[in-house]
Amino acid sequence: MKPLKRHPALIGLSREHHHALSLCVRVLRTPSENHRSDIEAQFPELLSHFDEEERQFAPYWHHIGAALKTRFDHDHAKLRAMIAAPEFDSEDWNKDFATTLRDHARFEERELFPEIEPFLPPEAV
Repeated sequence: MKPLKRHPALIGLSREHHHALSLCVRVLRTPSENHRSDIEAQFPELLSHFDEEERQFAPYWHHIGAALKTRFDHDHAKLRAMIAAPEFDSEDWNKDFATTLRDHARFEERELFPEIEPFLPPEAV
Protein backbone atom coordinates (compact mmCIF):
# COMPACT_ATOMS: atom_id res chain seq x y z
CA MET A 1 0.00 0.00 0.00
CA LYS A 2 1.31 3.44 -0.97
CA PRO A 3 1.88 5.75 2.04
CA LEU A 4 -0.54 8.64 2.33
CA LYS A 5 0.78 12.15 1.89
CA ARG A 6 -1.09 14.17 4.49
CA HIS A 7 -1.83 17.87 4.37
CA PRO A 8 0.57 19.65 6.77
CA ALA A 9 -2.38 20.72 8.96
CA LEU A 10 -3.27 17.06 9.56
CA ILE A 11 0.18 15.56 10.19
CA GLY A 12 0.13 16.23 13.94
CA LEU A 13 -3.36 14.77 14.26
CA SER A 14 -2.28 11.68 12.33
CA ARG A 15 0.68 11.21 14.68
CA GLU A 16 -1.66 11.44 17.64
CA HIS A 17 -3.88 8.82 15.99
CA HIS A 18 -0.86 6.53 15.78
CA HIS A 19 -0.29 6.89 19.55
CA ALA A 20 -3.98 6.22 20.21
CA LEU A 21 -3.91 3.11 18.01
CA SER A 22 -0.88 1.81 19.92
CA LEU A 23 -2.80 2.26 23.18
CA CYS A 24 -5.76 0.36 21.71
CA VAL A 25 -3.55 -2.57 20.72
CA ARG A 26 -2.15 -2.79 24.26
CA VAL A 27 -5.60 -2.66 25.89
CA LEU A 28 -7.22 -5.11 23.47
CA ARG A 29 -4.36 -7.57 23.94
CA THR A 30 -5.33 -7.97 27.62
CA PRO A 31 -8.73 -6.32 28.16
CA SER A 32 -9.38 -8.11 31.44
CA GLU A 33 -6.42 -6.33 33.03
CA ASN A 34 -6.62 -2.90 34.62
CA HIS A 35 -5.00 -0.43 32.18
CA ARG A 36 -5.72 2.62 34.30
CA SER A 37 -2.23 4.13 34.24
CA ASP A 38 -1.83 3.64 30.50
CA ILE A 39 -5.31 4.87 29.54
CA GLU A 40 -5.65 7.66 32.09
CA ALA A 41 -2.30 9.14 31.01
CA GLN A 42 -3.81 9.65 27.55
CA PHE A 43 -6.99 11.44 28.67
CA PRO A 44 -5.59 15.01 28.54
CA GLU A 45 -4.08 14.44 25.10
CA LEU A 46 -7.28 12.85 23.78
CA LEU A 47 -9.48 15.68 25.05
CA SER A 48 -7.11 18.28 23.62
CA HIS A 49 -7.05 16.35 20.33
CA PHE A 50 -10.86 16.33 20.12
CA ASP A 51 -11.00 20.08 20.82
CA GLU A 52 -8.35 20.80 18.19
CA GLU A 53 -10.14 18.75 15.53
CA GLU A 54 -13.49 20.35 16.30
CA ARG A 55 -11.98 23.84 16.01
CA GLN A 56 -9.96 23.05 12.90
CA PHE A 57 -12.75 21.29 10.99
CA ALA A 58 -15.63 23.64 11.89
CA PRO A 59 -15.23 25.85 8.79
CA TYR A 60 -15.31 22.86 6.43
CA TRP A 61 -18.35 20.83 7.47
CA HIS A 62 -20.56 22.47 4.84
CA HIS A 63 -18.25 21.08 2.12
CA ILE A 64 -18.65 17.42 3.08
CA GLY A 65 -21.47 15.00 3.79
CA ALA A 66 -23.55 15.34 6.95
CA ALA A 67 -22.98 11.67 7.72
CA LEU A 68 -19.27 12.27 8.32
CA LYS A 69 -19.99 15.09 10.79
CA THR A 70 -22.64 12.99 12.53
CA ARG A 71 -20.18 10.10 12.99
CA PHE A 72 -17.42 12.48 14.10
CA ASP A 73 -19.65 14.18 16.70
CA HIS A 74 -21.08 10.86 17.95
CA ASP A 75 -17.64 9.30 18.42
CA HIS A 76 -16.27 12.34 20.26
CA ALA A 77 -19.33 12.46 22.54
CA LYS A 78 -19.10 8.75 23.33
CA LEU A 79 -15.37 8.90 24.05
CA ARG A 80 -15.78 12.00 26.24
CA ALA A 81 -18.53 10.23 28.22
CA MET A 82 -16.29 7.19 28.68
CA ILE A 83 -13.40 9.38 29.80
CA ALA A 84 -15.70 11.11 32.31
CA ALA A 85 -16.76 7.78 33.83
CA PRO A 86 -13.96 5.25 33.34
CA GLU A 87 -14.33 1.65 34.47
CA PHE A 88 -10.73 0.45 34.29
CA ASP A 89 -11.52 -2.87 36.02
CA SER A 90 -14.24 -3.73 33.51
CA GLU A 91 -13.22 -5.93 30.60
CA ASP A 92 -16.29 -4.75 28.68
CA TRP A 93 -15.43 -1.08 29.25
CA ASN A 94 -11.80 -1.64 28.23
CA LYS A 95 -12.89 -3.39 25.03
CA ASP A 96 -15.53 -0.77 24.23
CA PHE A 97 -13.17 2.16 24.89
CA ALA A 98 -10.29 0.70 22.88
CA THR A 99 -12.53 -0.43 20.01
CA THR A 100 -14.34 2.91 19.83
CA LEU A 101 -11.07 4.86 19.90
CA ARG A 102 -9.47 2.56 17.31
CA ASP A 103 -12.44 2.71 14.97
CA HIS A 104 -12.68 6.48 15.35
CA ALA A 105 -9.00 7.05 14.50
CA ARG A 106 -9.33 4.78 11.47
CA PHE A 107 -12.51 6.58 10.38
CA GLU A 108 -10.78 9.92 10.51
CA GLU A 109 -7.68 8.72 8.67
CA ARG A 110 -9.50 6.74 5.98
CA GLU A 111 -12.72 8.69 5.46
CA LEU A 112 -12.80 12.12 7.07
CA PHE A 113 -9.30 13.45 6.36
CA PRO A 114 -9.43 12.66 2.63
CA GLU A 115 -12.74 14.56 2.41
CA ILE A 116 -11.51 17.62 4.32
CA GLU A 117 -7.98 17.88 2.88
CA PRO A 118 -8.99 19.51 -0.44
CA PHE A 119 -10.57 22.41 1.47
CA LEU A 120 -7.68 23.14 3.82
CA PRO A 121 -5.67 26.21 2.88
CA PRO A 122 -2.17 25.52 1.54
CA GLU A 123 -0.54 27.62 4.25
CA ALA A 124 -2.32 25.83 7.14
CA VAL A 125 0.17 24.19 9.47
